[in-house]
Amino acid sequence: MDSAQLLTAESALHHRAALAGEAASAAGVPGRFRAWEHAGLLAVLATDPALGYLSTVTGVTPETLPVVAGFVRSPEWDGAEPTVVAPAGLAVPGLVPAGERFLAVKQLEPASEAPPDEVDEDTFVRILLAGFEVHGAVAAYMTAEHRLPIMRRFVLREGETPIAAAGMTIDGGVAILGAASTLPEYRGRGAQPALLRRRLVAAAAEGCTLAVATARPGSPSVANLERAGFLLQRRTAWTSYRSGIA
Repeated sequence: MDSAQLLTAESALHHRAALAGEAASAAGVPGRFRAWEHAGLLAVLATDPALGYLSTVTGVTPETLPVVAGFVRSPEWDGAEPTVVAPAGLAVPGLVPAGERFLAVKQLEPASEAPPDEVDEDTFVRILLAGFEVHGAVAAYMTAEHRLPIMRRFVLREGETPIAAAGMTIDGGVAILGAASTLPEYRGRGAQPALLRRRLVAAAAEGCTLAVATARPGSPSVANLERAGFLLQRRTAWTSYRSGIA
């Protein structure tokens, strides 16, 4: 996987975040949302404390590295403290490491047309939120994001019962695999690997050449992505000395 493909993957994720922020603002989700570029860096801002995990800086390369520390302390962040996500081995001056992330990328081969999933939007959102067991601002944000018109929605059923849900969007030939969850009482039965396969087939059938997802080390998603043929690019999370947490 070359650096150009990795930057393409990060750019697709950034565009998805921008659309999600716009949807959240329109839906009245608390806080201010913004996604922008600065000197080659990709920035995402969410000011509500419950959504602080969304405030990130990506697109970090040896060329953009010198401006990172100053940028994350600029007034543009409206008091939020973003997490800088940089390739492993690339130290960010002025910040401290605070955990790791994975950028998972897979090249896709052409595939025959896949039958569309017939999914009720309300059912999809209900299962997704119940699987994540989230409430408040996080649930409101996820609802707004996953009601985007461009969202592809997938639901897995056991008999007639919906038990798991997963989303996907497509941006310039890149499939962005979004949130996926399984109802607690149905976990451990292979629902997420099945939904991952279905999304990859659908993405390839729509002409995508690349699929991208994010995951945290040690999560079940990492093993599922590896088994599906994704290359896991290790990233380090960096934060300011004031917080020291990701």
